[in-house]
Amino acid sequence: MLWEELTAKNFPKAVEESGGVCILPVGVLEKHGDHLPLGTDMIIGQAVSKRTAEIESAVVFPYYFLGQIAEARHSPGCISASHRLIMDALLEMCDEINRNGFKKIIIYSSHGGNLSFLPFFLQEMPRLNRSYNVYTYFCAHISNEQEKAISEFAKSDLPDYHAGYGETSAIMYLRPDLVKMEAQDPKEGISKGRLSELRAKRVVTGYNWYAEYPHHFAGDARPATPELGKIIFDTYCENLAEIIRLVKADDTLEMLIKECKLAGENPVKK
Repeated sequence: MLWEELTAKNFPKAVEESGGVCILPVGVLEKHGDHLPLGTDMIIGQAVSKRTAEIESAVVFPYYFLGQIAEARHSPGCISASHRLIMDALLEMCDEINRNGFKKIIIYSSHGGNLSFLPFFLQEMPRLNRSYNVYTYFCAHISNEQEKAISEFAKSDLPDYHAGYGETSAIMYLRPDLVKMEAQDPKEGISKGRLSELRAKRVVTGYNWYAEYPHHFAGDARPATPELGKIIFDTYCENLAEIIRLVKADDTLEMLIKECKLAGENPVKK
């Protein structure tokens, strides 16, 4: 069920049928090489969420693009909001989702640049004393078996990172009209290797990604096919459906929220 397609009259029924679970798919607007649309992450995340909600009932929040993407602000079309704003905005969205009856929110990220932002956002929850449950899950967290099946189907041992054959295949399957393979120079997907000595020691700077991939394209898109895109899409849907089932069955987090809130109100109480 898509939030924006529900009527106000039917909304309470949708909340009930979803088991009080809302999926908030978070992407960004950023360059995906020269061959894919700026909204690649949003297109994939929203499509997976919509299809999965038909398998395992949930309500899907509208397109949401306020993710972390400062490393691509040099690229045309990128919307790189401040980190303070994206933190505050996401909290208000969660508050509003909860105000509308949802007790459990799954923030479903289809953008790798959110891998630090979203866990950090959730780490503030014990301080905020919110009563609702929030979980986050990244679409590309697939099993070794699933990863092997995808690479074998692609018949490629090439690296598959940003706008590589995985994302390209997914958009070929979902929106083939938006793929412009002839526009991409494959050489731009090769790492420049800058800051390599620091990265080898796991030293992080704000420029690690830009140092390697200033063209905001990493990997090789040439093995991409729509058939592979369907396999990737189905895999993401299968995994998200499992996450929804786990979230619906979870009653531990709610207990922990209450326990932590009471302990935090007077930590020196004996």
